Amino acid sequence: MNSADIREGFLRFFEGHDHLRLPSAPLLSPDPTLLFTAAGMVPLKQYYLGEVTPPNVRMTSDQKCIRTNDIERVGRTARHHTFFEMLGNFSIGDYFKDDAIAMALEFSTKVLGLPVDRIWVTIYKEDLQTADIWQKVGIPRERIVPMGADDNFWTMGPVGPCGPCSELYIDRGVRHPGDEKQQMGDDGDRFLEYWNLVFTQFDRQPDGSLKPLARKNIDTGLGLERMTSIIEDTDTDFETDGFQPIIQTVADLSHQEYGEDLRVTARMKTIADHVRACTFLMTENLLPSNEKQGYVLRRLLRRSQALGRMIGIEGAFMGKVADTVIDLMKGPFPELLAERERIKGDMAVEEQRFDHTLREGLVEFTRAVEAVRQGGSDTLPGKTAFFLHDTMGFPVELTADLLRDAGLKLDSEGFDALLNDQRHGGSESSGVEEASRERTGYIKLRGTVGTSHFVGYETLSAEAVVTGLLKGGESASSAQEGDHIGLVLSSTPFYGEKGGQVGDTGVITTQGARFEVMDTKTPVEGLIIHEGVLLEGAIAAGDTARAEVDPERRKAIARAHTATHLLQAALRSIDPTVQQKGSKVMPDEFHFDFSFRGSLGVDDRKAMEEKVLGFIMANVPVRTDVMPIEEARRTGALAFFGEKYGATVRVVSADGISKELCGGTHVTATGDIGFLHIRSIRSIGTDTKRIEASVGLGALREFWAYQVGVEQAAGILGCGPVPAEVARAVEDLTGVVKERDRRIEGLIAAATDRRVRDLIAQPATIKGQPVVVATFEGLTTEALRSAGDMAEQQLGNGVFIGMVSGGDGFTVVKVFGTAGTTFSARSIFKILANKYGGKGGGNDRMCQGRIAGLPTAEDLEALLG
Repeated sequence: MNSADIREGFLRFFEGHDHLRLPSAPLLSPDPTLLFTAAGMVPLKQYYLGEVTPPNVRMTSDQKCIRTNDIERVGRTARHHTFFEMLGNFSIGDYFKDDAIAMALEFSTKVLGLPVDRIWVTIYKEDLQTADIWQKVGIPRERIVPMGADDNFWTMGPVGPCGPCSELYIDRGVRHPGDEKQQMGDDGDRFLEYWNLVFTQFDRQPDGSLKPLARKNIDTGLGLERMTSIIEDTDTDFETDGFQPIIQTVADLSHQEYGEDLRVTARMKTIADHVRACTFLMTENLLPSNEKQGYVLRRLLRRSQALGRMIGIEGAFMGKVADTVIDLMKGPFPELLAERERIKGDMAVEEQRFDHTLREGLVEFTRAVEAVRQGGSDTLPGKTAFFLHDTMGFPVELTADLLRDAGLKLDSEGFDALLNDQRHGGSESSGVEEASRERTGYIKLRGTVGTSHFVGYETLSAEAVVTGLLKGGESASSAQEGDHIGLVLSSTPFYGEKGGQVGDTGVITTQGARFEVMDTKTPVEGLIIHEGVLLEGAIAAGDTARAEVDPERRKAIARAHTATHLLQAALRSIDPTVQQKGSKVMPDEFHFDFSFRGSLGVDDRKAMEEKVLGFIMANVPVRTDVMPIEEARRTGALAFFGEKYGATVRVVSADGISKELCGGTHVTATGDIGFLHIRSIRSIGTDTKRIEASVGLGALREFWAYQVGVEQAAGILGCGPVPAEVARAVEDLTGVVKERDRRIEGLIAAATDRRVRDLIAQPATIKGQPVVVATFEGLTTEALRSAGDMAEQQLGNGVFIGMVSGGDGFTVVKVFGTAGTTFSARSIFKILANKYGGKGGGNDRMCQGRIAGLPTAEDLEALLG
């Protein structure tokens, strides 16, 4: 039995117990509190929370997962991975502990063939009911181990659904010296946990108390890699059939043998793991960047590249490893095949980008290690690690890896302090916790007031009942004139902000009250909150109300939303791999973010505008159909990153132009958009662009503004109010200004030359070398560099340190002639930056950047001494 047999055997077993087999959800999680899908339960969270009705109360899946909290341990331990497969079975209010335990034991023994006398289980120490069930199915009490809440009690957040869990272990016997002494719960691999059964049966209240859930759920997770190691009887996951072909490719590229050298072997494991993870992430069109998921991808790619260099692999190599990953995993994940060449190309681009940084960083790191050892220390200072990270672009994770190999430590606290200063503090985890708490609060509110039936696709006005009020984020029974509140209605025509489309505005009236809706939100599915101010009267839960959306604003939003679909169609006609990365749709304007490799210039903008205007003038009907999501995908409808889709979806089609899954509001024909004008196209990240555009009346107003601007410029310049004449007048004026600047620069250069000559006539002497330290007023950065060149020409040997005063502290440090045996420009710059604050880069002969201050020659001598 190999990994493929285990995977398919698990899914078929639970299908035989009436579970619906689900496809793996994407790794890029649409949940705003998560970067990645980290467990099989994550894509099902909406079912557990009651937001969406599940397609079946029993489900099973093989979920692709990414976890990044232990990246530095990958390759150094037997079972840490970034990418892994999590097999799971789930019950939404159907079976509970008895059936979950019975099925887990049956699969373990009857399908996998594990000896029942070697299976151990852990339980939450207060969950004696679970212990009784395990004993009833044949696990003796002495092999049922109670554990604390840290190990065996699962929570979704500080409040909300939670419950005890029970883990299954296999006793692998004595395989290594010391195994005979190991007990359950000890470190080591004799007792290996392979399956976790979570019993979600409580709702944790804000005061910490546990309230029983009316509907209990089951969530389980069995790691495929770990189970394969158990079945194939390997010491680590990396010797299984799921990893060995990948590792062999890495070994071949390095011309070394796996297993011969412990350090090299660990690096091979890490490369295999990371490139496997990157291949799957890039299949979902994720690109390396410096933000969020893209940053994690870049970190994994660069770590792999550095480790490859350290085991002797030269040149771009990750594409070759990715080839093996794809060939190995294409059976269960056929989507890998279609993206093979794109993935390899993107990996090669990233390798090329990082190659120079890597080589320079390794040189600087070697110097830093020598300095640490010469100083008799065993720890690299946090300042040095931060310089490597921030100035050289050398990731701190690589620094830490290399230090471990060199037998040295990293001053992590010092590094973290500098990094936190740079980021101005702030805790991401606290933000995630707050988001989770807020989400749970909204779910409870929905449970109290009920869902709102959205009728805004069909009408812009409706009769409804007020089912809930919010004041200051808390539920209230009534509100008075002047109160800023949130209203929840039994049904509403107001579209709540989601999917990038802003919320509607308008008016809600009751007998004697008038409420101005300033925004509409959908914090959780089914709960629509109308936010605004009560202009007159009083309003209370139970009142009958009439809700009326601002019709002109809704039409303007619809024009902009449909225009994004047409723009995307135009972009995909240029590059079919374009993927939407986000959008914000507002009245008659929008932002549209998308993946794009390469540049888009003025001619491209004109071509896209012309293409979209062609779609608009064709006046094609825009149709909306509601259908099951699988049927929608079969018709070729596009679905995009960051969107969460239910079992039934809305498909918006402009015949022959576009077809997308979309829950927004749209025009009835493309001609209703009227006009589109692209204001700008700019990069917002590596290979990610943003288009800002206006449509309809918004585009017309922009052209009026441009016309007024041209007329005003013409009046100032004394020419005709047409673009060509204004451009000609500006060109003439620019020539005059350039000539003036040239003369000023000449005067500054002459003054600078005199200043440098005066300075070198009486230079300071430090360690036997002439040193010039000075600030210069009004110089450009190029002129300051020229001043350094003049000092070199006239002194021959020495050090020049110059700063432009009155600006941002641009500084140049030059070391020339025989002074190079005594001083390093890089070291001097670093000393100054550490003392006065600043950053820059360069080499031993010249370094430049920005520093907040300069010392006198006397102070400099003390600093360099």
